[in-house]
Amino acid sequence: MVRLAVFFVLTLLPVMAFSEPYSGGIKMADASSIWRVFLALAFLIVLIPLVIWGLKRLQGLQHKLSKSEIQIIASQSIGTKEKLILVEVQGKRLLLGATAHSITCLNEFEANGNQFAELMNEQLANEK
Repeated sequence: MVRLAVFFVLTLLPVMAFSEPYSGGIKMADASSIWRVFLALAFLIVLIPLVIWGLKRLQGLQHKLSKSEIQIIASQSIGTKEKLILVEVQGKRLLLGATAHSITCLNEFEANGNQFAELMNEQLANEK
C-alpha cells in the first residue's frame, strides 16, 4: 500500500511541479495536464484491484506449492472470529475449531475415508 502511495505521488509530482501558475484563463497546456492527471488517477483506480487480485492468487499458489507436512484441506468461517478448519497431518484429518483465543480439536478422521460426511449425515438425522 505504501508503494502505491509513493507511485501515486511520483506520478503527480512532475505534473504539478512543471505546471505554470494560474493567470486567469485556461490554456491548452493546462487542460492537457488536467487530462493527464485524470488518466493517471483512472490508471491507478484500475491498477489497485488488479494488484490485490494478483497478490491473493500468489498467496493461494504459495499454499498449494508448500511442502509442509500440515495441509489445510478446508476452512469455513462460522462467525466473526470463529472458524472450522479441516487439517491433514500424518495421514489423519483433524477437524479444528478456532476462535480468537483458542484452537480445539473437535474430531479426528482417517484421511482416505468418508467419515466426515457420514458423521454430518448422522448429526442431521439426530436433529430431525
